[in-house]
Amino acid sequence: MDTFSIAFVCTGNRFRSVLAEAFMHRLTLGLPVTTESYGTLELDSAPALPEAVELARSYGLDVSRHATRCVAGAPLAEAGLLIGFDSSHVREAVVRAQAPRNRSFTMRELARLLDDVTLPDEAGVVARARRAVELAAALREDQPPRLADDMADPLGSPWKVFGETAAEIRELSLRLAASLFGVTDARGLPAAPGKPLRRARTWRR
Repeated sequence: MDTFSIAFVCTGNRFRSVLAEAFMHRLTLGLPVTTESYGTLELDSAPALPEAVELARSYGLDVSRHATRCVAGAPLAEAGLLIGFDSSHVREAVVRAQAPRNRSFTMRELARLLDDVTLPDEAGVVARARRAVELAAALREDQPPRLADDMADPLGSPWKVFGETAAEIRELSLRLAASLFGVTDARGLPAAPGKPLRRARTWRR
């Protein structure tokens, strides 16, 4: 079966890329789409940050068994789409894992570009996604990079920043799932945390 692969890359592969992969996996259940995530650092199979585990749980997802992977040498030459969270992630994936430059974007950048793309609803899932990426790459040729397309790493920030970052990643995931695959519902992904979070706890890294 023809499938469309998405790889997410952040710095440590412990928060941003972990949540983005989890959200997109949930949104594309039952579709010919595969997801994976990596970091630009080599962290020897470290777990997701406790903040990622707790926030994922609040959205009905489980990332407690996640183990970090480094993008260096990852098999990304044939990836359908590479999504980073700042420009350095995209560069690292292109240089160290041969991710195709014309299919590599930051998450904010891709969502912004796809807002200006119109695709036929009758196109097959994989064909639609590939065409969407092609059109986004073409639009990027005429638009300079924007600093606002980079999403800051919340590591070391207050709990509120982790929560806001997770909420943004969820929202961007929904936008991308709609643009790429025609998914127009959340498929069981809550709009907000479904239970109180343990905000008072101080996490140890």
